[in-house]
Amino acid sequence: MPKSKSHYPEIDDIREDLDSLKSNVVELTKHVQKDGKEQTKEVQKALTKQVETLQEESAKRLEGIRNHVREKPAQSIGIAFATGLVASLLLGRR
Repeated sequence: MPKSKSHYPEIDDIREDLDSLKSNVVELTKHVQKDGKEQTKEVQKALTKQVETLQEESAKRLEGIRNHVREKPAQSIGIAFATGLVASLLLGRR
């Protein structure tokens, strides 16, 4: 006996809705990927700029320290000795 197929128009509507939803999800995924890539590039540019700024600042500070050591070598040796002594005491307590 052949089975009789009942055809419900609601099923066709649901299928159309699911197909539409599927295509919308695909488009949304494409947009999210594009936006994510753009944001990643912006963050990368900002971080690169910050790294460059930090490098410049650290180079200036290092040069300042070098100048101080050249101008006052005895004081620099005393500061280095005191710093080493404090570090030794702190690390020795472990």
